Amino acid sequence: MRHYLYIWHDPAARMIVASGIEFKDLIPALLDADGIVLRKGGAGTARKPAAFQTLARQQLPALVQEDLYACGSHAWADYRGAPPAPGDADVATLLGHHGALAPLPALRGRFLAFAHDDGWYLKLFYGEWDDVAALLAGTISPALGTLDMDALQRGGDGYWLQDGVVDLELTTHDIDSVLNRRL
Repeated sequence: MRHYLYIWHDPAARMIVASGIEFKDLIPALLDADGIVLRKGGAGTARKPAAFQTLARQQLPALVQEDLYACGSHAWADYRGAPPAPGDADVATLLGHHGALAPLPALRGRFLAFAHDDGWYLKLFYGEWDDVAALLAGTISPALGTLDMDALQRGGDGYWLQDGVVDLELTTHDIDSVLNRRL
């Protein structure tokens, strides 16, 4: 995790937007899934979606060593049960779409995430709030500050956490505007 956290929640879209959370921070929360599907780099096009790779749970810790920041953008979704078939068009479409989508029922997963420059921008869709609360509880360092999870769950406000202090912040997808003021 970076030395700060910017986060807000859109309950209607079942979406968290954050800056400061890197993929390696999320791996412990993903270890109870059977694995993830991961797309690195560009999203492709509607006619030719970008390829994805399937990683079993046992392979996830190795991603800590990978430089996902160098990929620019990446997307992932967790799955339970059998992994999707290589080249599954529905999964490729899901990982190439940036709007609100429910994770594919065939994946039986909890999360669908789109990230740009690992740690810089994260848009995380979820099925159940309790999964997000558990993920954040295991991710946010107490040194950053104590986030009011009930307030975050209600949505409406953004939060900036740094050096033990929690401040209200605007809700925006324009992460650069927030970070340029704060860092």
